[in-house]
Amino acid sequence: MLDCRSDNQYRESTIKGALGASFAKKPFGSGPQSMAKLSGFIEDVRNRMQKHHGILIFDEGQGMYASRLGWLLHSAGIKDFLILSRKFEDLDKSDLAPGTETLDSAPADKPSTFQGICSISHVQVNLTKVQLVDVRTPEEHEGKLPRMISPEPGSICGKIPGSMNFDWRRLYDKKGNLRPRPDVLSAIRSMGLIPERPTILYDFNGARSSTMALVLTRCGYKHVSVYLGSWMEWRKSSLPKQNYKVWKP
Repeated sequence: MLDCRSDNQYRESTIKGALGASFAKKPFGSGPQSMAKLSGFIEDVRNRMQKHHGILIFDEGQGMYASRLGWLLHSAGIKDFLILSRKFEDLDKSDLAPGTETLDSAPADKPSTFQGICSISHVQVNLTKVQLVDVRTPEEHEGKLPRMISPEPGSICGKIPGSMNFDWRRLYDKKGNLRPRPDVLSAIRSMGLIPERPTILYDFNGARSSTMALVLTRCGYKHVSVYLGSWMEWRKSSLPKQNYKVWKP
């Protein structure tokens, strides 16, 4: 079991026997150093899996960071995992205890190959060849906000050129649960995504897009990738941007 919440939350209370995996919440770019760090964590998980039959991943409840870790595992060829659908606050208190062991893996000497993760250079080269989907809110996509939560004054707003928008919140119902598959498929098809065409997803830091990636693959979409650096990395580059603006509250 892997707890993707913060270290403080994990130490205070977690599912008995769970390992702290707060690295899933940390920002990662798409460069070699970030890939080496992620590879170290994933290989640690792979080695620990030899004593177990599968992996249960969880976070606070919406599943963004659990999905981010799940997509990393999926991209590294580890498919035997589940994401807890219940909110942590709704778990039985008798199943909880203070966390005692956090994954703190050293960077890998040789980064793993992540089939579903792409770099900033890959996105740049393939801008006109793929379906590029921005899963942030419309306010972020249109350059009105730099990020959905805790926007910082002076942050750069905008989007990657040519990207279409699919608000990730459309995946959930009013209670915060994933909508039934037919409803999700209908929403996805309404934007004209072609299942056989390569698709790259991004958001602010690769969490919301990982949720969308898992949903798309389970809905039959092929060649789905997440640009892990997302807008957080792209905004700092010299690459072109649309809806460019410096945000002031």
